[in-house]
Amino acid sequence: MEHHFNHRAVSFDSPKNQFLADLVNAEINQQVSELSTKSILDFGGGTGLIALPLAKQSKSVTLVDIAEKMLEQARIKVRNQKLENLHLIQQDILLKPLEQTFDLIIVSRVLHHMPHLDSSLAMFKEHLTLGGQLFIADYTVPDGENHGFIISELEETLKNHGFSDIQTQILYSSDNLFLDKPSQLFLTSQKNENPFKRQPLKTISPSSFSS
Repeated sequence: MEHHFNHRAVSFDSPKNQFLADLVNAEINQQVSELSTKSILDFGGGTGLIALPLAKQSKSVTLVDIAEKMLEQARIKVRNQKLENLHLIQQDILLKPLEQTFDLIIVSRVLHHMPHLDSSLAMFKEHLTLGGQLFIADYTVPDGENHGFIISELEETLKNHGFSDIQTQILYSSDNLFLDKPSQLFLTSQKNENPFKRQPLKTISPSSFSS
């Protein structure tokens, strides 16, 4: 996956990708109050199509990506726009988590690339403040394909991971949106209001032991 996105870095900011990123940013702006006080993690943020506009409105943005060439494009924009509150990190935080938590985590058109959904959601929860919000923008699965999501199934999985107040909006649909097939771009938002719950220890009575 890293090689794939390094190869696409120079041409990634296409009109289509800019348009879709603008849709996601606009909806997040509508849903989040007091954005200026928020710390944000843009997971798999690439060239910064999501992160740069948000950095101009929020307290801080950390963009994490595994593809160095994508981050090179983001660095050029950060320098040109003189954004001091946007931090770029090349790191696989599934393997090496960051030592901080965030008020918002945004995962835009990235999750369908992740091989293990449960591990990814657990990692996002680990990096969210209690009461923080996770935003997932991605595609519905086209007919005959394996990539993408069935929204109801994704929402149920999020619920099982302890997220609450789960809401989904359809932002855009097109006949050749994803994998050159009909699909919809959706944005699912949810809150991290339930900390991880440890299973209670089983009480063992004295009669359970053999003499």
